Amino acid sequence: MSRADDISKLYDALNGALRVDRPQVDEPISPGLQCLLDQLNQGATQHLQPPELVEGPLGEVYSDPSAPKVVVVVSAKGGVGRTTLAAAITSGLQRQGHPALALDLDPQDALRHHLAPGVNMAGVGATSLLNKTWEALPVRGFAGCRMVAFGETDPVQQQSLNRWLGQDLEFLTKRLGGMKLSGRDTVIIDVPAGNSVYLSQAMSVADVVLVVAQADVASFRSLAQMDSVLAPYLAHAKSPYRFYVINQVDPAHRFSEDMVDVFKLRLGDAVLGTVQRDPSFIEAQAYGRDPLDPVSNSAGCQDLSSLCRSLLERIN
Repeated sequence: MSRADDISKLYDALNGALRVDRPQVDEPISPGLQCLLDQLNQGATQHLQPPELVEGPLGEVYSDPSAPKVVVVVSAKGGVGRTTLAAAITSGLQRQGHPALALDLDPQDALRHHLAPGVNMAGVGATSLLNKTWEALPVRGFAGCRMVAFGETDPVQQQSLNRWLGQDLEFLTKRLGGMKLSGRDTVIIDVPAGNSVYLSQAMSVADVVLVVAQADVASFRSLAQMDSVLAPYLAHAKSPYRFYVINQVDPAHRFSEDMVDVFKLRLGDAVLGTVQRDPSFIEAQAYGRDPLDPVSNSAGCQDLSSLCRSLLERIN
């Protein structure tokens, strides 16, 4: 049996769908793939409908050509490298000559550690509760990009923010409008995993939504959950474009690459790119260095540079 047949069987088993013939590529089946197929054959899995790739015009809030482009980075579950990827895209765009600003809308306040480690900064949480503008919040991070932290907040402050954001649907629109951004800027927004008031606010200004997943079965099965979460924001004509990034692909393990092919069967051209698992990223964060330092030029760095170029092609 060819590797393409293996991929097709895995895709069909995960989808509970009929088998579709694929181009023939003669490679032996991997033990991990065979094991998973055997497990899946013991019971049916929930059928997953392929998501629609929206090709409509951009969001109404950015009909003005002087407004920045907004990319929202989302995931169905945590632990897939969403925040790391949001930071890397921000510094990657900046390195390619496109001014970028990272905005952390996740109360975990982790983005700052990826772009400006060790820098004390005010955040949007406490600043908003004081009814102040965000204009003075951006600080310089790696490669000269700018970032706005969520900042430290206590549970009471977070509850107040949740209520406010749930009631004021134009909260983020107004705050971004007061930051004097231009049409040359790209804003990368990191939001918590799953559904939240922060996702709702971010999607109200989004031009592009990037869904981050890992090359594993759990992430594949979570696609339907993410489809359901995003559906209300993609149901109208003026919806953001939706793309997917397969993160932390392990080229040393055949099954990881098999899963990338399964994702591509499911999502088609909506897969914007893949990023290899790169130990240098973990080391860079531990030592407070820029993971996209051109001196390293690791495989992960090359993947991210390619991803940034693909993103620019879509948003420009």
